[in-house]
Amino acid sequence: MAMPTFRYRALSQVGEIVSGSIAAPTAAEVGRRIEYLGLIPIDSVTEDKDPLTRGGDGFVPFSRPRPEDVTIFTGDLALLLRTGARINEALELLAADSDIGRMRSTATKMASAILAGESFADAIAHHPSVFPPIYVALARVGEASGNLVPILESISVERQRAETLRRRLSDTLRYPAFLLLGACAVLLFFLLVVLPQFSNVFKDFNAKLDPVLVTFLGVSDFLRKDTDAILVGLACLLTLGFLLARRPAVRASAIDAVSRLPLVRPILGYRRTALFCRNLGLLLGSGVTLPTSLRVLAEMMSSSNDGSIWSQVVDKVRQGGKLSDALAQTQALPPMAVRTLRLGEDAGQLAMLAGRVADFYDAKLQRSLDRLVGIVGPASIIVISMVVGGLIVSVMTALLSVNQVVG
Repeated sequence: MAMPTFRYRALSQVGEIVSGSIAAPTAAEVGRRIEYLGLIPIDSVTEDKDPLTRGGDGFVPFSRPRPEDVTIFTGDLALLLRTGARINEALELLAADSDIGRMRSTATKMASAILAGESFADAIAHHPSVFPPIYVALARVGEASGNLVPILESISVERQRAETLRRRLSDTLRYPAFLLLGACAVLLFFLLVVLPQFSNVFKDFNAKLDPVLVTFLGVSDFLRKDTDAILVGLACLLTLGFLLARRPAVRASAIDAVSRLPLVRPILGYRRTALFCRNLGLLLGSGVTLPTSLRVLAEMMSSSNDGSIWSQVVDKVRQGGKLSDALAQTQALPPMAVRTLRLGEDAGQLAMLAGRVADFYDAKLQRSLDRLVGIVGPASIIVISMVVGGLIVSVMTALLSVNQVVG
């Protein structure tokens, strides 16, 4: 169970009034921490009853920060620190700023943790659902080297780049998704509204029907008679899918299964290569050692199928091997990416060339998605048109046979 959070106002040694909140077992413990920091309480310590600012990352509906909120928070924090503000002051200012959205409560908790004597990296490590391991690793390096502001600016730029790519991908996939949804709606309308108009006619005149039309008439009758059961079943399936999707093992298995599809395999390979090289360049460029960078990346890249591959890469480099040799032996990345990274190792420019490789595979990813959309969109229209057209031909043929019998 999460500890309660207490709010306080105190006077610093230079006469400044500071306020914040601290997660602690009791109010007395908060008072001891405030005195340890050299602050003089000017108000009584009170427990914070706001569920959005209590300690911990407990689930509150629609309260978890979105990735774009973290990006805005990172850029704004870097800007405030660049102006000379202390980090706890910057966090308190951000906690009162509505532009960072759902990050406000997290910023309040971080400010309290820093006032309690923790480092910035330790404060963000308490929120693993908000800040990924690579963010924490870069923050530790920035604090140790005194370059926290440039590193936060680099993180903000890279996150903006990744979010731009994600928006582009979602915009690209939205069109074929709309086509598939529209095509399924047309087919459903045909089954529920059009076919039932002819079903009784065919039965009354004992019309000779082809097997395809008989099958679709059966589907139509089933959908109309058991609509309530179907809706309940769909609701249960959606609920079950939502619950399973929250389990990392299930998500990893689903991604692994999808990655085996012929059209999807190269696209996911391009994305994996771009993701690895982009973050490798960011870590190395920020001063993180190669073994440490690979440990962070292995944790980020691992899935149900390729987790052992990245573990092998980390082990080979830790034992003194070259990164390019480890990647080539495990086939973790495409040969072209491995050759480019080998050139970077030999020239001492691994961070720069890793970024170039990421740019190259980002472009390949976008081109592949464009080609996939160009195939999926027309193919879905052709398939649904053939199905509906075939049904229309079958219905018309059956009607002609009825007319011949009546005549």
